[in-house]
Amino acid sequence: MNTLNHLLTILLICFSMYSKAQSFKKDDKLIEAGFGLGIYDTKINNKKEDKAAAWVLPVSFEYAYHKRLAVGIAYKYSSFITGNDSINKNENMNGHDLVVKPTFHFVTSKTIDMYVGALAGIARINYQVNDIEQSAVKGNGAIVALIFGTRFYVSKKMSISLNYAFNSYSFKNLTVSNNQGYSDQLDLNLLRGNVAIGFSYKFKNQE
Repeated sequence: MNTLNHLLTILLICFSMYSKAQSFKKDDKLIEAGFGLGIYDTKINNKKEDKAAAWVLPVSFEYAYHKRLAVGIAYKYSSFITGNDSINKNENMNGHDLVVKPTFHFVTSKTIDMYVGALAGIARINYQVNDIEQSAVKGNGAIVALIFGTRFYVSKKMSISLNYAFNSYSFKNLTVSNNQGYSDQLDLNLLRGNVAIGFSYKFKNQE
């Protein structure tokens, strides 16, 4: 009986230590930057086209207003891969996203922080062909996304992060033009996601 009591006491002490050692706490502030790859299905004027790929550079800031909940803001730069079979090697396509980022943190152990969240905001896309006609497609749109991420803490403040976001982009009435006077509009939709790896730094909550 004494042995059982001792085991229970040890378990309670361990649980108490574990519960206090959390990677995510109320009032924590985090900055994160990463690098990744996005793969998207494309639709132009509601007709399914091909796939698109882009290198992505996400940056975010989050504030924990609850022991499980955070709200933040995020920016992502996308450099689209035009491919070796492009007609014009001088074409360039990039995108910019600015979103709000609420998250729910369901695992907050000493070294692991796992979360799910949503993204919603504005997006801009810019496609340029640097040829004699200077053809271009550009305009603004909207993005909504679901994100799942994990942070692996290597110290009390620094972590390696992995995340996957499933995105839905909607661009309406993008401007199509060139320097010969041509002008038109089109709709563009991008669907699917991006995966990224990065680093985060936590302004640790005062305990």
